[in-house]
Amino acid sequence: MLTSDSIRCHLGAKLALLSLVIGSLGAFLQIGGTSWDVTSHLMLEPETFFTPSHTVLYSGIGLLVLSAGIGGFVLFRNKETAGKSYTVAFKLLIVGSAVSLLAGPSDFLWHEEFGVDGLLSPPHLALITGMLINSVAVVVGLVRIQHTHLTHPKETIVRLSIMPAFAALWFTTTWYAYMFSLPFSNGENFQFNPDPTIAVLVATISLPLLNSIIFLAAQKTIGGFGGATAVTVLVVILNILTNVIPTVQPIVSFLPWYLVTAILPALIADLALNYLPRITKISMKNSQLISGAIIGSVFYIFSYPMIAWIYSIPFGMSFVSMEGIEAIGNLASDFQNSLRSILPFTVVPGAIIGMLGAILTLNKTHSPIGKVRNEATSADSGVSYSPETPTRESL
Repeated sequence: MLTSDSIRCHLGAKLALLSLVIGSLGAFLQIGGTSWDVTSHLMLEPETFFTPSHTVLYSGIGLLVLSAGIGGFVLFRNKETAGKSYTVAFKLLIVGSAVSLLAGPSDFLWHEEFGVDGLLSPPHLALITGMLINSVAVVVGLVRIQHTHLTHPKETIVRLSIMPAFAALWFTTTWYAYMFSLPFSNGENFQFNPDPTIAVLVATISLPLLNSIIFLAAQKTIGGFGGATAVTVLVVILNILTNVIPTVQPIVSFLPWYLVTAILPALIADLALNYLPRITKISMKNSQLISGAIIGSVFYIFSYPMIAWIYSIPFGMSFVSMEGIEAIGNLASDFQNSLRSILPFTVVPGAIIGMLGAILTLNKTHSPIGKVRNEATSADSGVSYSPETPTRESL
């Protein structure tokens, strides 16, 4: 017979999972809308409150606020669930959503006081920080909730939700690095553009490091072949939908080559992680280093087209002196023509930094989804967990 405590625990666990699923979609839409909005500004499109990019951004923020609200209910109103490790995600969601919401009126007041701003301004930095907190929260929550006794349907839900969650985190960290490296931060009264050489150093260090860490963390969390590649594909799709397709034909024409050079290395790195230790004498540790090097080495191409702006001045690309559609139209040809001179400066450092990212993730492992449930079930002396017999750790 079910007790009132077990019913509340079971309800709290369901609400917790619902909150994280909604948060995963919200984080994905939020960073997608933000990235699209930056591209719209580069295209000199009219700025109104309800642009398509703003609609996507506001939808993401709304879903994250809803996720934080549900999580807050679980955290403060459901004592049976409040002590679970995954509830730290709800605390982060509340903070991240609050920061993101406050960034909106702060940006309006900044414009009123100081005029038009650039990419890097205090309100924009607050917004991207709130987005980062939200993205981390969703990934942490989904990773930790998988360590409960998941039933098969809910295990599938977690697996499907954690891929866009990792993709959103990856793309958000990329844009966080862009905040301090893209030359879009000069406003009417404040000139926040970074020194071009420092901007290149920031991008060359941070991007391969972040790419490697998140790729390997996704692979370890999801488990098996294909999970990390799927996350990579989602990041590429986000980039294409928000930074490539909304531009002009020359940028889009580079798309087939970009798809191959962005996704193929991830596929090879995923294969190395899953099969090198099985078919060769290479250890799992060394296979992770190899995978990290592969992911890190292609960061320049993976970050197309935005990264071209970062390297444009030091490497003498002509499009940087143009504006709007003219600049975007000439970016693709400059990017392709400069690959021979830029790749020697990015491949080797990127590979080394990618290996550093692998080292940082070596001891930060999580049991893959599915394996957690199997291990937990075998350790419980044959006790079967199901929705009809909820426990304090069951979903």
